[in-house]
Amino acid sequence: MNSLILMGLAFLVASFFLYTMFFTRENRERAYLKYVFLAYPFIGIDILPSILSTTLFVFITAVFCFFFYQYRSLQSSNSSPYYRLFLLLLVIVGIGLWLAEDLSNDSTTDFIQLLAIFFFAKVLIDELYRDASFRTTVLQSMKITLLFSFIFLACQFILGPAFSIAKSQNINVAGGIAIRYPSFFQDPQKYAQYLSASSLLMLLIPGKTASKTSDMGLLLCAISMIALLFTGGRAGLGGWLVGLMVVLIFGNAQYRAAIVVVSLLVSFFIYNYSEAIPIFKRDALEDAYAFRYAIWQDAFDIFLAHPIFGIGLGNYANYVSVHNPDQFWINDNDITFFDHPESGYLKLLTEFGFIGFLLVLLFVLLPMYNGMKTYLRTKDFSLMVMVAALCTWLVGFYTVYSFGDVRIKILVVSIVCMLIASTNENPTSHKISKIV
Repeated sequence: MNSLILMGLAFLVASFFLYTMFFTRENRERAYLKYVFLAYPFIGIDILPSILSTTLFVFITAVFCFFFYQYRSLQSSNSSPYYRLFLLLLVIVGIGLWLAEDLSNDSTTDFIQLLAIFFFAKVLIDELYRDASFRTTVLQSMKITLLFSFIFLACQFILGPAFSIAKSQNINVAGGIAIRYPSFFQDPQKYAQYLSASSLLMLLIPGKTASKTSDMGLLLCAISMIALLFTGGRAGLGGWLVGLMVVLIFGNAQYRAAIVVVSLLVSFFIYNYSEAIPIFKRDALEDAYAFRYAIWQDAFDIFLAHPIFGIGLGNYANYVSVHNPDQFWINDNDITFFDHPESGYLKLLTEFGFIGFLLVLLFVLLPMYNGMKTYLRTKDFSLMVMVAALCTWLVGFYTVYSFGDVRIKILVVSIVCMLIASTNENPTSHKISKIV
């Protein structure tokens, strides 16, 4: 999309945010969160690309933090370990940046974004602790965003993938045998991860009674899987299948029936339209693996050379431009060095070192463990659905560093926050109707 149009769109989103902050009748913390979820498709827009890359999300969060946020002390033994983990992560990241051979603007950008994401997480957890029903509000907002992604995808079917809010078209869109559709994302692989996680979250939207999934939730789950097939994202599909197994193994009859209905709808679509589905028209898996394996080897060697504190946050592209200059692609005669090694886990290993890598994983794995432990005690299956949604991302992250898009960070962090709040041991501050 033309950069002037993008800047105009960003200006409108930022202006409406300010209007919301000044004139909202609810508390501004909740209004900020709802705005982020509803403006989700646009908050990844880079508003200062030629100076210091800053996304609209970081701008909105900074404005809210400095001018509208009202700190209210909220004690919870459930979230305090994560504050300590974050402080330790900041120390590790700081040491890694200090020891780095050389740094680029990407390091500053990623560090600021890390602070913004943590602030967003704190505000979200606080609101979920104050009012457990806010989780339903979050899910309803996610539902609206998911519906918008389908509308955007339909426009791409009609107008072509050039209909986009990305600065440039990703090489994965038209670089293979068939066109792969990214909706409002820039990379179809990231849209695949978004769909695989969001589809399972739709099962948490209650129907006429709180104990049943809504028909709309089932329909959105099915449409998400059909849309995923048009992304060509095999890792995203694999992640969804793993999440599906979690639901089938731990779910009750109602959830198993829901998955059967979704699977039948998707299977019917595949049977009738398989020739037009990009995921079945990809290059051989062996070829893709061979390409990635060579990059993985280089990345692991980088990690072995900097095992403790890594090469510095956001510094991968800068580092390989000097030490591994063969890691680049050419698009429109422009040479761009890889900013990740085709694996999210290796990206974290190389930039954070082993300690930072472990801390980042703990932010996801610890809430998942607590969620499963709480499920065994309470039989609240909504916890396992959120665990399954995170499983979809964990699988897809193996081949795609999706955190390069702040919207995927927000999605994963939001699920983690809902899990943390849902396993709060203080019954007076958190009461949720079980989905059984």
